[in-house]
Amino acid sequence: MADKSEKNFNKELIDIIEKCSDNLSFEDISRLNGIRLELLRRYIDRQAKNIRNETWDKIYPLLKPYLEGPEPIKEPPPRLGASYRRHAELVEMISEQKVLLDEFAIFGEKEKRQIIRKFADALETPAKPTEYTSLSAQENELMGHFMAMSKELRDKMLDELTAEAVAEARRQRTLLF
Repeated sequence: MADKSEKNFNKELIDIIEKCSDNLSFEDISRLNGIRLELLRRYIDRQAKNIRNETWDKIYPLLKPYLEGPEPIKEPPPRLGASYRRHAELVEMISEQKVLLDEFAIFGEKEKRQIIRKFADALETPAKPTEYTSLSAQENELMGHFMAMSKELRDKMLDELTAEAVAEARRQRTLLF
């Protein structure tokens, strides 16, 4: 019976060492780990039934790639907001318009209606919605208000929306994790 300082040398372990020996020669394994060649041959030829822990600790780093399976596929982190959309109209938009759409997408329906109302209230005269085919009716309405604003007002409104969107993203992340 093997004592606690030895590992049972089962068929699976022998197969792994054989696979390793196809890629590394006995001389390489011996040279890299300082294990006698005769001892390695005894393991491969199945003359040894157990392996001492100190020997195993020397061989294990070489065998590790053969012991582990393929890297598990890591799931991407949960996404907040809608995924990236590709459309020629979106490519032609200025950065502020793209930021506006990304930030708008993170909010729920109630908040989206409030944002549209807030942008409309910031204008002196009502604005006509844009006619982008790649945008929803709500997004076209918001974009119409945004594009009707002066540069200064646009920057101010977008800064406020950015602060709200950051707070909303943080809130949603706390719910995820």
